[in-house]
Amino acid sequence: MKIKLSTLLLAAAPVMATDLPTVNIYDDTKTGGQAQQADTEQIDEIPNWVNELSNLPADKRQQYVNQFSAAKWAYSKGALEMCHECLDACEAIYAKNPNVWNLRASAYIASKSFEAAEIWLKKVREIAPDDLVANLNYSLLYLGTGQYEKCMEECDILLDDIEYKESLEPLSHSLLFRKFICLVMLKRVDEAKALVKNVTPLTFTPLYYYSQAVLAMVEQDPERALKEITAGDRIYSKDPYLLTYKQAIQFTGILEKLADPAFFQ
Repeated sequence: MKIKLSTLLLAAAPVMATDLPTVNIYDDTKTGGQAQQADTEQIDEIPNWVNELSNLPADKRQQYVNQFSAAKWAYSKGALEMCHECLDACEAIYAKNPNVWNLRASAYIASKSFEAAEIWLKKVREIAPDDLVANLNYSLLYLGTGQYEKCMEECDILLDDIEYKESLEPLSHSLLFRKFICLVMLKRVDEAKALVKNVTPLTFTPLYYYSQAVLAMVEQDPERALKEITAGDRIYSKDPYLLTYKQAIQFTGILEKLADPAFFQ
């Protein structure tokens, strides 16, 4: 190899703990007690927890909103300890909001504390089995724990749901990359290639460059892999989903594994 693997890994490494928009995709908590989906369509039933939260005294409700907003901000900046502290403050006021549990799980996943994350995700699924943020978190949890078939199942659920939501197209690309990595890790490279065969530089997504980088490593070409990642990072430096691609690489250790010619033997 003409370049050191450490150089390639450094290029693919996240620059902070996380900056993922996970909990902002479907956040049903509104200060006025209304529950809406991200696309602003009214849901059929307002969950009990929304009514209970909206019936808190005004000062308590405002404290709750402030702490939850602070938790989301801390998460977005990779300040995971601060995020947990703010969520603790939320739970001390009201302890039945699944959005808080999802954010708690997101923070644990960001630090690779997968067992702790799963505890909170199970709580969400008990009361909201179709919660899409939980699906998103589970896809990351399964990716990080090597449960690649389950990861793809969660990704498919999400992709079906957001198929016609143009504003969430960057998320769909990120989910396709998770599926792509799962297929490569399962040594189903032909299927992985087919998944991204129509993705080009004109698709305007990091998906092209990061999938090409992984395929370059499949072909034992770390120089080209570094070139693809560097190009993607330069073009999409302000894309908030860029770090989701780096996270997927980091969680699976795919670059290190593919650097070993024995991986496919």
